Amino acid sequence: MDNLGKDNTFDKDNKFDIENDPEFNANFYKNIEKVLENIDMPEELPNPSIDILTEEEAAFNELQEEETEEAEEADEADMEAADKPLTSQNLEAAAAQADLAEESSIEDELMDISSMLAKQVSEELDTGAAESSKKQSIFLLQNSVLLSILCILGFCFFFAFTKPGNGILMKIGINIGAAIWETSTNNFTDVAYADKDIDYIDEEDLKSDAEEIDPETIDLPNYSGGGKKEKGVYNILVLGEEAIGQGAGRGRTDVIIIATINTNTKSLKLTSLMRDTLVKIPGYKENKLNVVYELGGIDLMYKTLAQNFDIHLDGSVLVNFKNFEKIIDELGGLEITLTAAEAKYLRTTNYISNPEYRTVVEGKQLMNGNQVLGYSRIRKRAAITGNNNDYGRTDRHRIILNAIFEKCKSKDKVELAGLMLKFLPMLTTDIDANGFETLLDAYLQTGATSIEQLRIPANGTFRDNIKVRGMSVLIPDYEVNTNMLHDFIFGNKNEQN
Repeated sequence: MDNLGKDNTFDKDNKFDIENDPEFNANFYKNIEKVLENIDMPEELPNPSIDILTEEEAAFNELQEEETEEAEEADEADMEAADKPLTSQNLEAAAAQADLAEESSIEDELMDISSMLAKQVSEELDTGAAESSKKQSIFLLQNSVLLSILCILGFCFFFAFTKPGNGILMKIGINIGAAIWETSTNNFTDVAYADKDIDYIDEEDLKSDAEEIDPETIDLPNYSGGGKKEKGVYNILVLGEEAIGQGAGRGRTDVIIIATINTNTKSLKLTSLMRDTLVKIPGYKENKLNVVYELGGIDLMYKTLAQNFDIHLDGSVLVNFKNFEKIIDELGGLEITLTAAEAKYLRTTNYISNPEYRTVVEGKQLMNGNQVLGYSRIRKRAAITGNNNDYGRTDRHRIILNAIFEKCKSKDKVELAGLMLKFLPMLTTDIDANGFETLLDAYLQTGATSIEQLRIPANGTFRDNIKVRGMSVLIPDYEVNTNMLHDFIFGNKNEQN
C-alpha cells in the first residue's frame, strides 16, 4: 500500500492477488462510498407544469438535467463496478470513474460559486448605480440652487450698482407707475354744459364802483392754431375746481396754473393765470377765464388759452377743493408762513370751514388740509409777497404747490409710492400711461430741485378796477403777456412777478 501512490508497476515474480486480499477490498469500498458521498445530487427536478420559462431558467434547467444524467451514469457505473469481481482492470476503471466524478463535482461547485459571485456583483453594481444616480441628482440640485442664487445676486448688483442697471430698473418702475396712473385716475367726462354766455356777478362785483366799459372797445387777441410748443418742453394745465352747489355739472376753476417741465433748460416752472382775466372764448362771449371749464370742459380750456396766449397744453390734471384738502392731510400737512393779517383773518372768518381749526397764528407753522384750503382762498388780505386781492391769492396758490413739492422731496420712494396710490383716485386727467411715462422721464432728466414762478398778467401789464357787463375783470396787454409767457416757459428767464 505504501508504494501505490508512487509506482503503478508490479513485479511479475511477486504477483499480488487482489481478489483474495480482504484488506484491499475493504479499503476499496470505503473509497467508493466516499466518492459517492461527494457527488451532489439535485434535490428537485424542474416542474414540467411550467410551460413558459425565461432564457436563464431554461439554461439552468438544462444544466441540472445534464448533471442528473451524469450522476445517474456514475451511479450505474458504480453499481456495475460493485457487482463485478475486483480485477486490476476493474480497479483501474473504478478509480478513473471516481476521478471523473470528483472533477465533475468540483466543476459544478465552481460554477455555483461563479453564479453566486456574478449575482452578488450584479446586485452591488445595481445598488452602486442607484446610489450614484441619487448622488448625481442631489449634486445637480445643489448646483442649480447655487446658480440661481448667484444669478439673483448678480441681477441685484447689476440693477443697484451699475448705470445701465439703474436705467432698466427706473424704466420698469416708470412703466409700473404709468399703468397704475392710467387705471387709478379719473377721466374727464361729458356733463351738461352751463347755459351759454351766463355772466357770474358776485357780491363783490355788486359792491364795486369800478368803471364799466364796452367790450367792443377791447382789442382781444385771436391767435390761430393749437398754440406754441417746442421739443423737450411739456406744459400741463393744473386746475382747482370749486363745484359747490353745481350738482353733477362742472364748477368754476379758481386755480389755473401751467406747470412746465423744460428738459432743455433743466427746469421746473409754475405760471399762475389770474381767474378774473378777460379772455375771448371760442363759441361764446368774452368772459372771465375761470368760467371756461364750466362752459365747455377741458377742450374749451385748451382752445381758449391757445387763442389768447398762443400756448400749447400737453395735458391737464384737475382736483376739486374737497380732494385737495384730503391730499394735504395725507401728506401730513404743510408748513406755511402767515402774516399777522392773514392769521387774524383766518381765525375770525369762515374761510377755515371747521371752527376747531381756527387756531392759526402769525409765522411759520404746520397747517392741515382744512386750514391750507382756507388760506388758499384769501383775497382781502395781502399775501406774504405783498400782493393783495386776486394777485395775492395766485401767489398763495404757488406757495402751496411749492410747499407740496418740498414735502414730497423729504419723503423716500416707498412713502411716495404709497401716497401716489392714495392720491390718484382723487385726480381727473386726460394724460394716459404713455403721457405719464414721458412726463416722468422728462422730470427726471431735469434733475431740478427748485421751482421757478411767474404770474400772468404780470405786474404793470394790465388794467384793473374795470367792469364788463357788471363783472369785475382784469384786461391785460395780451401781446406783452404772451411774449413774457413764452420767454419764461421756453427760454431761460426766471424772473418772478
